[in-house]
Amino acid sequence: MLPRLGIFLHGSPPWPPPHWVSDCEYALQQLLPELMKAPPGPQHVLSALEEVEISLVDDASIARVHAEYLNDPTATDVITFPYGEIIVSYETAARYAAQHDIPLPQELLRYMVHGLTHLHGYLDATPTERASLFAVQEQVLSLCRCSDSSVQFLGGGN
Repeated sequence: MLPRLGIFLHGSPPWPPPHWVSDCEYALQQLLPELMKAPPGPQHVLSALEEVEISLVDDASIARVHAEYLNDPTATDVITFPYGEIIVSYETAARYAAQHDIPLPQELLRYMVHGLTHLHGYLDATPTERASLFAVQEQVLSLCRCSDSSVQFLGGGN
């Protein structure tokens, strides 16, 4: 079973154009079967979820969640909860994209796929776990093309 995906905007930053959100939702829905082709990690829950909610928030909001649930009061890029909630900092993604001269939609999509990869059971607490997670994440992301104005799903592999 594949969960339904929804992207929601919370907080106060200047949000991406509405078509980015719908482009990302479409791309993520197409990427889900590709992600599920990867062997599940030890703590996989993705296939059992009915819905995954992805919330784009500002740095202040993600810092509050980070402090409350992970005892770290700093802003971070992505927080994933095993019941199907992924929180993404839009401001962190925008800052990173600008610093590394990459399209913002690409960085946002990367954070969203990162969260989905966690839900598929991949961890990133150790260098070995991180390498496994990133390998799956980047393989899935290679099926999309992102520019400053769009996110396009290119098609799945066999």
